[in-house]
Amino acid sequence: MAHQTGNIRYMGSFKSIRNYKNRKDPTIYAGEKGGATRDLIMNNPAFERTRENMSEFKGCGAIVKAIRKGLLHMIPEHTDKSFTGRLVALVKLINLRDFEGIRGKRKVCFSLNKPILKTLTLHENRKIDHQLKRSITRSHSESRTEATITLNGLNPEPQLIPTTAKYFRVHNHLSVISDYEYSEGLKKYNPLSKNGAMSAFAYSDYIPVNRPLSGSVMAAFLEGTILTETDTVLQCVGIEFYTRLGSGEYLPFSAGTMLVLDVF
Repeated sequence: MAHQTGNIRYMGSFKSIRNYKNRKDPTIYAGEKGGATRDLIMNNPAFERTRENMSEFKGCGAIVKAIRKGLLHMIPEHTDKSFTGRLVALVKLINLRDFEGIRGKRKVCFSLNKPILKTLTLHENRKIDHQLKRSITRSHSESRTEATITLNGLNPEPQLIPTTAKYFRVHNHLSVISDYEYSEGLKKYNPLSKNGAMSAFAYSDYIPVNRPLSGSVMAAFLEGTILTETDTVLQCVGIEFYTRLGSGEYLPFSAGTMLVLDVF
């Protein structure tokens, strides 16, 4: 794809060349005007593969929206600007692993691809992974409706703490991701479970930054929640740093320390 590298700025197009920018991308791209019309793409047999790809990518977009809804309590503080792009790529990868499905209607089964989901990165610049993994153990109930993290002397290293932060606490976050399949009647991808995008979270107490933290933090979905085999639980944990105002209110720092700890 051609893109502009100089300092010339202009509006509109030159003959057959159009120029455009993508959201959150400062690069100016150039491409030829024209091409196939919408009617041609949607009806001509020559574009059948294009329509199949469009169907699946549209489904991936709807799925990503649902996943983000389940993680809403963490966005944008603990995700970077490229998070959605990485999430789209991961959902599409799982979509491609339905080797028996019909192209254009292949399922997206997170329940069969949990190791892939566990590779999801929330923030590329997080630097505290090793401390979290070294100081935290995890467990969950057989029903998967609650999960507990146990902290064993967690004490963030000084170089990882924001300069004026005086307190920290640990965040245990759960969200449900449903499997999806294509509905012939509705002509779109639908979740196989009503639990999709459900979330729950819990925090430890506020702890001074120079004091180790030991104990446990349990997060649980609403009482009566029943998870099915088409539900997958995404567990994220992180450290949040704070300073304290004179009124006793805690002011947080956006440090992006959350990571995917488990998928079950």
